[in-house]
Amino acid sequence: MNLEKKKSKLAKKLSSLYPSIKVSLKDDCVVINGTLPTYNDVLTAGKIAATYGFYGVINEATFAGIKPQIIHHSSINDKTLDGKKVDVLVIGGGVIGSAILRELSKYSFSSLLVEKEEDVAMEASSHNDGCLHVGLDLHKGSKKLSYLLRARKMIPEITTELGVKTRLDGQSVAFTSPWLKIAAPFIKLHGAMNHIPGGVKIMSKKKMKEIEPNIGSDVSWGLFMPAGGSISPYLFTIALAENAIHNGAQIALNTFVTGMEVKDHQIISVKTNRGTIYPHCVINAAGAFSDDIAEMADDRFFTIHPRKGTDIIMDKAVYHSLSKTGITVFSLKANLSKNHTKGGGIIPTIDENSLVGPDASETPDKEDFSVDRSSIDAIFSKHKKTIESLSERDIIAYFAGERAATYEEDFVVQKGKWTKNIVHAAGIQSPGLTAAPAIAEDVAKWASEIIGSSEKKKDFDPIRKPIVETRYLSNEDRDALIKKNPAYGHIVCRCEEISEGEILDALHGNLPATTIDGVKRRVRAGMGRCQGGFCQMLVSELISNEFHIPLGEVKKKGEGNIILSKTKSEPINKEEEEEK
Repeated sequence: MNLEKKKSKLAKKLSSLYPSIKVSLKDDCVVINGTLPTYNDVLTAGKIAATYGFYGVINEATFAGIKPQIIHHSSINDKTLDGKKVDVLVIGGGVIGSAILRELSKYSFSSLLVEKEEDVAMEASSHNDGCLHVGLDLHKGSKKLSYLLRARKMIPEITTELGVKTRLDGQSVAFTSPWLKIAAPFIKLHGAMNHIPGGVKIMSKKKMKEIEPNIGSDVSWGLFMPAGGSISPYLFTIALAENAIHNGAQIALNTFVTGMEVKDHQIISVKTNRGTIYPHCVINAAGAFSDDIAEMADDRFFTIHPRKGTDIIMDKAVYHSLSKTGITVFSLKANLSKNHTKGGGIIPTIDENSLVGPDASETPDKEDFSVDRSSIDAIFSKHKKTIESLSERDIIAYFAGERAATYEEDFVVQKGKWTKNIVHAAGIQSPGLTAAPAIAEDVAKWASEIIGSSEKKKDFDPIRKPIVETRYLSNEDRDALIKKNPAYGHIVCRCEEISEGEILDALHGNLPATTIDGVKRRVRAGMGRCQGGFCQMLVSELISNEFHIPLGEVKKKGEGNIILSKTKSEPINKEEEEEK
């Protein structure tokens, strides 16, 4: 069927549902315009369009009552980067952008990453469960599966080089419906066809109980995949970025893109709040905003519709009461609802917490990290069927994150369609964290082709020395370390046993933490049961002292997130007291 016929069929289908809708073509992509009653209608129109086989869906439809997207970014407006020339500019400091930057640092050309937040790993790359996926749910022939399988072979070496821990104790799927076991052989075959590392093992309830003695009475059988595991998503991102800097790459934080100059299908310059940059090649790794960056580059052929998920963090007591295997419960109703969610699970983290979730809900706001009580209740109710001993008393925190989904539900990893010097790493949702190293390998290779130089550095150093974790040292090694530097003997965070020395290391790394949450992501100070109730003030004082800033200017996670404030009559530091 030719494009015009497909467009006419789609227009007829959509107009029967939404008379105001307009359908047009942009080359072999379909464009949807119009104002619809609700956001759900906008999503429905885009999903229908994706079934017609166009190259991409550009959904520009809006809905009644839509509010303008307010993008969080720094208020800094200077000329620090004005006129800067660079071979490759990476936009976005999540795990994908940071992995790409590290891969680019292997080449003999210059690279710069810009990130609108005050640190890397601030949005999707910190707001997820850190699951290392096996690919059971993925479609054969998809980019998701292809990159996942490649990356799983790469992760052991990369994480060893970067000093980042992984947990590879396996992953289970628990089924509450006995009759669904008739599908077990087909699921196992699907796993074999997807080349899942270690395969898929069918487990009776008795075998499931051997894996997890606390499993719920409703569970009748299950699957076990030995290759499943987890990683710290934010620490992995930070490690990738730090190693890239170590090898000559640059990172500009608090830097957001405001526009581009494009001429003759070529990006000439990129405008930011810190000046205009002149790159030879641009990498679009902007997560939920990647379609906006593509629009600026005159190369938009996809649409991001954010999908929010909520996770619950459980106390370490839960981790130690369960097996170390991640468990997902299969709910027939949830998996037939086409909400594009695996249904969530109970995931043991590398830091001895357990995460419960996530769920999935569509949102028009690309930075909606709010948590609803209804989500917490639904997630907890569902997963108590898997582990009946779960108790809300063990919840220590919760968070929400967003997946950058396209209507095609696959990664957009390719060179530009119309603009010659851009490469997209967009539409990255699960299993993007796992797939990041393989995506980075291809993107860096394509960037080198655009630049016309594939020469690799002879002195690339893949090794990153991690911050020492004193809580895991032997008594002898800890004593020796404290003798060299007494700061490692001063415990600041009691819950996680984090020393002052570790925090100082985080403040003085080659990608230094500058906020309380920045310290938390690097060394876990404040991530324990009390959630910083004891140590937050001590961490603030260390930041204040090391960076020579007033205590009242120490930020929790970025601009506008001040922990302390002062009254007119109350000085906040000694300098102000002396001035009075």
